[in-house]
Amino acid sequence: MEHPNAEAYRRTADAFRAGDGNAFAGLIDEDVVWHVPGMSPLAGEIHGREALFRFFDRLHEVTDGTFMLKEHDVLATDDHVVALSHFSAVRADGPVSVNVVSVFHYRGGRQHERWFHPFDTDAWNKLLGD
Repeated sequence: MEHPNAEAYRRTADAFRAGDGNAFAGLIDEDVVWHVPGMSPLAGEIHGREALFRFFDRLHEVTDGTFMLKEHDVLATDDHVVALSHFSAVRADGPVSVNVVSVFHYRGGRQHERWFHPFDTDAWNKLLGD
């Protein structure tokens, strides 16, 4: 049986893929903070659920709706989740993909903070629209 925070993360990722904003919002803390590395216009800190939804709109726009998220594995404790994921999109000059380790802080079964650690920063920047 998977840890409840791992299950919560999987529900969040499924809601993201399905475009179910209501389900997604229920699994994300209102004061969520995402730390997005890199040199792209999408890099930086995202503070709050509303700003996160604007980030998703921009990600969808930058990738022409081709962004894909696929989990390889999800590990969790009472406070943290680590997701080993594969991100991909089709850009103007072809497909781009990158493996990413995401570290999350969870409180009360909800995502409170996220740090992205891409394996290839050049591919990451290209994916997010360098």
